[in-house]
Amino acid sequence: MNNFTHQRAQEQSELTVQLSELQEEMAFTKGIAGPLYSAFVIQEPQQANCELHGHFEQNYLTLEYRGRLSERRSRCPHCLKNAIDAAEIRKRQIRIDELTEQANIPPRFTSSEFNNFDILNTCASQNISVLRDYAASWPTMLAAGTSLIMCGKPGTGKNHLAVALAKDIIRNHESAVLMTSVMRIIRAVRRSWDKGADMREEDVIGIYTSRDLLIIDEVGIQYGSDSEKIILFDILNARYEDMLPTVLISNLAPVEIAEVIGERLMDRMVEGDGATLIFDWPSYRSRKGAVSA
Repeated sequence: MNNFTHQRAQEQSELTVQLSELQEEMAFTKGIAGPLYSAFVIQEPQQANCELHGHFEQNYLTLEYRGRLSERRSRCPHCLKNAIDAAEIRKRQIRIDELTEQANIPPRFTSSEFNNFDILNTCASQNISVLRDYAASWPTMLAAGTSLIMCGKPGTGKNHLAVALAKDIIRNHESAVLMTSVMRIIRAVRRSWDKGADMREEDVIGIYTSRDLLIIDEVGIQYGSDSEKIILFDILNARYEDMLPTVLISNLAPVEIAEVIGERLMDRMVEGDGATLIFDWPSYRSRKGAVSA
């Protein structure tokens, strides 16, 4: 664990404690004192004044012990609510930052969003609409294990939209997403076969089969050996059986993708509300080059 990760974990822990204390105080504003104050005597509520929110009814407890008087007074409920909201927002943001970091988003695409995607044609408009709807309906998509295939020509924005999808799901639903490629998966699994490897094969496979959403790029780039096909099949099939969504990205046509992953898996990828999105327009990169030229 690096220093930044440690600091984030420590802040998360401190916020959890802070929220617990604030929620206990909020309960006291409603007359719930908690077991620590069971020996205290409940007094008649009093009118108190908050500099920010004005008058409020203040609960009041007292305890007399050996001639000394201890008391507890409730705080302004509006101030407490604001403090709880701020702590929850910060705690949520820490979690989102953590999930975003763990998603393995390529640095080139860190700024990719739905709202800065260049919609050049009707097909692009339809594709982004499907992906926006998918993200907005993520709880339903996750529950049903609904997967997607994004395929077509290079440079047409597939990765841009995949990253936008991942970020939207992380931000709005705090789900665990992982972006990778077929060759990264193959290399990671093969490293586990080495003598003295840090991870066993099943542990590596578990990384890819446990995330809420797995996005696999460059489908079809692999050499197509039997071992590669088995590795890919094991991961995709495990996710299918566990009803976990997967997004495949490829420069191949659908029929060619079916040859790579097999007809059975191809059929499972678009089962239910799953869809194949075709990106068949000229490359953005070549278009920009032509404009600049």
